[in-house]
Amino acid sequence: MTHRIAVDVGGTFTDLALLGPDGVELVHKTGSTPAEPSDGLVAGLGGLAAKAGLPLAGLLARTDALVHGTTITTNALVTGTGARTGLLATEGLRDVLLARQGSRADQFDSRTAPPPPLVPRHLIETVAGRLDRTGAEAVPLDEDGVRRAARRFRAAGVEAVAVCFVFSYLDGGHERRAAEILAAELPGVFLSVSSRVAPEVRLYERTSTTVLNAYVGPVLRAHLDRLSGRLAGLGYTGRVLVVQSNGGVADMERAAERAVGTLLSGPAGAPAAVAAVTAELGVPDAMAIDMGGTSFEVSLSSGGATGITTRAEPAGHPVSVPMLDIATIGAGGGSIARTTPGGLLRVGPASAGADPGPACYGRGGGEPTVTDADLLLGYLAGGFGDGLEPSADLARDALAGLGRRLGLGPVEAAAGVHRAVNAEMADSLRLAIARHGLDPHRLALVAAGGAGPVHAAELARDLEIPLVVVPAGASVLCARGMLRADLVRHYVHTLLGRDPRAAATDPAEAEAAFARLEGDAARDLPVDAGLRFTRLADVRYVGQVHEVTVPFPDGPGVDAAALAGLLARFHRLHERLYGFAQPEVPTELVNLRLEARSPTLAPDAAVPAAPPGPERDGTRRAWFDGAFREVPVRDVGAVPVDERQEGPALLAGEGTTTVVPPGFAFEITASGTVLLFGADRDRAGVLAGLRGARPEAVR
Repeated sequence: MTHRIAVDVGGTFTDLALLGPDGVELVHKTGSTPAEPSDGLVAGLGGLAAKAGLPLAGLLARTDALVHGTTITTNALVTGTGARTGLLATEGLRDVLLARQGSRADQFDSRTAPPPPLVPRHLIETVAGRLDRTGAEAVPLDEDGVRRAARRFRAAGVEAVAVCFVFSYLDGGHERRAAEILAAELPGVFLSVSSRVAPEVRLYERTSTTVLNAYVGPVLRAHLDRLSGRLAGLGYTGRVLVVQSNGGVADMERAAERAVGTLLSGPAGAPAAVAAVTAELGVPDAMAIDMGGTSFEVSLSSGGATGITTRAEPAGHPVSVPMLDIATIGAGGGSIARTTPGGLLRVGPASAGADPGPACYGRGGGEPTVTDADLLLGYLAGGFGDGLEPSADLARDALAGLGRRLGLGPVEAAAGVHRAVNAEMADSLRLAIARHGLDPHRLALVAAGGAGPVHAAELARDLEIPLVVVPAGASVLCARGMLRADLVRHYVHTLLGRDPRAAATDPAEAEAAFARLEGDAARDLPVDAGLRFTRLADVRYVGQVHEVTVPFPDGPGVDAAALAGLLARFHRLHERLYGFAQPEVPTELVNLRLEARSPTLAPDAAVPAAPPGPERDGTRRAWFDGAFREVPVRDVGAVPVDERQEGPALLAGEGTTTVVPPGFAFEITASGTVLLFGADRDRAGVLAGLRGARPEAVR
């Protein structure tokens, strides 16, 4: 193996990690450049090369894979800057996208309104041609009608077209032919076809997914084209792999074609790194938080695996492609603090971002942020990356204005901002824990991101989580996880209405469907790298609207015993998630799913801990229990391994600080992982409690 580089382009910082053939890892952090993300990426590569003692051209010549996580598609969706998109639908079903499901996101708020549709009604065209519910052709496709729609799309100046016909998940022939005509009539226009993007039941969700793919696809493709050109100009000839929302990677062509699969591209890198550190500790269940400059992500890991969902609604638009179950709120280091018209303090979701950034960065920002508050409270003893030296005076000035509106001094205002953002994050953690039916007393809290370790101990205390884990290199954990990413693809076969307990159900039918999906995967992915399959099914009680995704029991194939085992797992998981199970009620399989995984990293190429930065031992004044007190500052790399010490303390690392409040003890493991737990507990006892029996993992 030669060098591998991972680059995570976030809203505020761009994080990089380098893995060399000798197993040595280097990390680097630099500011993002929102106007042109590739500028910050290339600048970060230069900084990484300098740390490796190589010229940039020399580093790139030694690199065979660059793994890229990006927020390009997310930003396009959130800011409304995607492509001008048209939709071609089945005649008579023009308003599927606009009608949604007829329900509110918040059923108790009568003023709740869905987001504006990504395709306005005047850009929705319909065409005759229809399949029935068995997939048989009921009405032939009107090819001249497709051409007429193409002419209207051309006149409207659309940049992308989504094609979604009723029952096309059973047979995509009509959609494929329509796409061929559109490609000929509209050269250069991005085409998104539902039978390729999301070939499964539920017309509205499939339409929404296909439209969203069309909306963000041209934006991602343009970014990847620019990036590819810049890297080629620097002499790079290796692969560029794009991180997908499912935690795996894909080549640039597939990533651009299925851009909807990159909406969680950045946060999706963390679970692999979290799995590594929890496996090292033997902790079965963990909640991971990643608090960067712009956002706060939460995910749950059970048995080393983060759950996959097909029910995400980024920015209120349903998506039915498999994604890691990661929740995001606007609470990061750059989140802006403000007062409401009623005089209440609020933090986020607006962010100062990378430009101008928090006031303390000295780049022209004047509004107070969480980073300004943490700096003024004395919590930030670690480095910021890229040589940035924040100014406490600028932070004080920004918070003084907020304090005047609240009738407080700048320090008291900073403490209020710190408490407010903690309360918002704690609420999101409680919701995630309750939604997954977990007990917080049986979880470890894994803290990542530049700001995550600053706030983690207080969050754990609020939720009564017994252990906080801060991995080495926590500030760039997503990039470090991307170094481990596999090539991953998901396949689906709808099998609605089947009852696995009924005599009419033929297990051979399910086995044949899986065999077809595995054949598709073998054609798409390299089989010589150890291609692995995971078989799953979406199962529900008859009459339910939503289903639970359940892994099949291990075994050579699908038979009666495998179906019985699947049902037993479904009942257990349903009871865990919703508090009840009804084994006497008939069930049905909605979809069969296949996860195909091909490793991109050799199994023996372990990713070690990031090396420590410069020592920063000393003392500083920090705010605890309503007052400043002098507390020790310890460099993480200089703390003796496995030696118990008690807070308060500040543990300085590269790009972050782990805040140890009073009442907490801490230890450092041999790999550089920081463990925080109650001062009245001991490490062995806490870990033993977390390693006890646990319920079956939910995917």
